[in-house]
Amino acid sequence: MVVVAAADVALREFTGQGLDGAREAAVLLMVVLVLTGFGLATASGRQLRPRFADGLVPQHWQPGLKRVADVLTALIYLLLAIIAAVLVSQSIALGEQTPVLRLPSALIQAALPLAFATGALRHLVFAVHPNLRPVDDLMLVAPGREKEA
Repeated sequence: MVVVAAADVALREFTGQGLDGAREAAVLLMVVLVLTGFGLATASGRQLRPRFADGLVPQHWQPGLKRVADVLTALIYLLLAIIAAVLVSQSIALGEQTPVLRLPSALIQAALPLAFATGALRHLVFAVHPNLRPVDDLMLVAPGREKEA
């Protein structure tokens, strides 16, 4: 993405004309990059989550609540994967293409159901095998409590 955008800017500066479709290609590559980041964040336990309620429940409830959270997260991701798969199938049926590059839209859109489905699978695995769940080292720890290992 950076190489395409930089090449476009450099060509505009030196020749007065950039690469055709460079902006659209950079945006499409950014979408894929963001979805890759989504998978990496989920795999490493670094995804955003509300932390304000961490100290509201007793410490001995944490393992069970984490399992419930993983199941709920998996269900939400599964629903998003299904919605995204419908979007992709409709794009294929309609023969949609990107405006400038004339690529099938489904090529880029296919990253959505894939990202959400693998996120759902990952969280289901975490719910069944909590020992595989990444350590949440960003968790805020109340004074006097030890950090989770």
